[in-house]
Order: sequence, then structure tokens, then C-alpha cells
Amino acid sequence: MARPLRIEFPGALYHVMSRGNDRGPIVRDDRDREKRLDWLRRTVETYGWRLHAFVLMRNHDHLFLETPEPNLSAGMQYLNGSYTSYFNRRHRRSGHLFQGRFKGHLIEEDGYFLEASRYIHLNPVRAKLAARPEDYRWSSYPGYVRASRAVPWMTYARVLGEFGRTTTTARRAYAQFVRGGVDDPPPSPFAGAVGGLLVGSERFVTRMRALLRDRPDDDALPQLAPLRPRPALEKIIETVASHFGHQPSPWQPGRVRACTHQSFQAAEFIAIPCVAAAPLDGVFAKSHITMKRSSQKRRCQIPFSARRRRLAEIAPSPIRPTNARGTRVLICLHRVV
Repeated sequence: MARPLRIEFPGALYHVMSRGNDRGPIVRDDRDREKRLDWLRRTVETYGWRLHAFVLMRNHDHLFLETPEPNLSAGMQYLNGSYTSYFNRRHRRSGHLFQGRFKGHLIEEDGYFLEASRYIHLNPVRAKLAARPEDYRWSSYPGYVRASRAVPWMTYARVLGEFGRTTTTARRAYAQFVRGGVDDPPPSPFAGAVGGLLVGSERFVTRMRALLRDRPDDDALPQLAPLRPRPALEKIIETVASHFGHQPSPWQPGRVRACTHQSFQAAEFIAIPCVAAAPLDGVFAKSHITMKRSSQKRRCQIPFSARRRRLAEIAPSPIRPTNARGTRVLICLHRVV
């Protein structure tokens, strides 16, 4: 069974969402809402989290938090497991309350604090549960704009610190910033998450990919494949040319539609089914396979014969990005002769 990829390290910043099973409610009344927030408080205090924002909706909730210790999964198991036990006891039900494991985005600290907190606080407005975010009781926003509504287990200083030197000035400026999103709704800062997980600059994504370099392959982690560090195409060409005993200079990228019977007669050709899953080590670890066996036979359009066994399965060779599901792509290289 597939499970979400988790990257945990001290000081990591996350957007976390827990959704009800089959999109069903996770709270039925205010008593449930109060209990959910009470278990959130306990989790923050037990695991030492720094909670920057939250919103509790009918069938899901959002958290924006920082983990001084690498304990996101442990904390979420404690939070959702404890609350599920309460909910099932109170409502005399059994089974799962939440839809699988929680969904999480790993966020770069610089440049994303403000947009992430505003997106979370605008959830009730987008869902038409409130005309203004301050009218919705079950979020951290009231504590941002009114000192009397602040709770001790929330961390307000990091976000407010971006808006002014004094707390009063910062609260007023933050409220104006969030209200601007009511009139002109901003796009989700998580929509372009790399691999459905990483939200940040290219430098941040590169650093996170480096953390995954030595993680073992796991078929249950489909998000891992597209986040592997990918070697440059030049490195692939060098390896392919070396395998065939040629210099890399005559080799160049080709196109699938050029892989016809006629073009094959004029050039030595290799089509590489590329799996964005593993490093370049062990390239050509699998033996050559015939065109008949290859799943890429129809795409290459090269008639099968014993003389044309140039199709190589290079399972460890990511060459260019694939989508978040790790879809195979075809890279063609040919040597001009």
C-alpha cells in the first residue's frame, strides 16, 4: 500500500492537513471542536511544536507548524489517534475517522511564512462559513488580531515579526494583509509543490533532494522517485557512449518520432526508457532486452530483429523530470555515423 513520503529534520516547517474518511465530518458539534483543539494543544506541548497557524473545518483541518525535533509523524499519530478514540467513544462508532495518513508539505522558511498563514486563515471565507476570517471562531486568526483571543500554545511572533516592531502595529498590519486576500484571493502557495511535497525555491528543493539521495528504494513511496537527484544529460551520454565503446562527442539527443526504420539505418540508435527513481550508479545493470520484450516497442516504431537490440533498460537512470507519479518517459540518443 502506498504511503506518503516524510522528510523530517530539526527545524523543519510543514503545512499539514488531516481529512475525514470519505470526506466525512471530523467534528459534529462545538464539543467535538473544543476537544479537537484540546488534543492539538496537548500535542504541541508534548512534542514541542511551534504552531504558527491552524484552522478547523467540518471535514478537515490545516496546521502550519515547525518541529524543533524530527517528530512530525509521531506527533500526528498521537494527535489523530487520540482524537479518533475520543470521537468513536462519544459517538458510539468504530473504524477510521481520518482518510489515510495526513497530507504534508515541507516548506522553505524564507519567503513562505506569510502566504502559508494567510492561506490557512482564509479557508473559512473560501468555504463561505464566514464573511471575514475574524468571524470564524475555530482558527488561530482571532489570536493574531486580538490579544485577548491569543492562546499560550500558539507561536504568533514569527509571523507578526514580519509586520512591525511593536505587537500592536504588527497585528493591525497583518489583519490588513489577510483582508487583502478576501477581496483578491491569492493562489494556493502549495499548488506548485514539487513532487506534491516540497514548497520553496530551487535551492531549497535541491537541498531536500540531497537528503533523499541515500534513502533506500521503496515501492510504497511513489513520491520518492521524482524527488531523486537527477544526473545531467551529459553524464547519461558519457555513460552510454562508454558502454558502446565510443567517444561521447558524436552522441546527441534524438526524438521518438525520428526513431523509424529509415533513420535506424543511418545511425546507431539507443532508446532509453527512463525511470526517475534512482541514481546513475549501475547504469546498464540490466542486460539488453529485445524490442519485442520492450514496453516501448510501439513508441519507437523500430521493427524487431536480432540486429537491432539497441534498446537498453536503464532502470537506475533518471534523465529528466517526470510527473509526481513517476511516469516513464523516453529519452532517445543516437550516434551520427
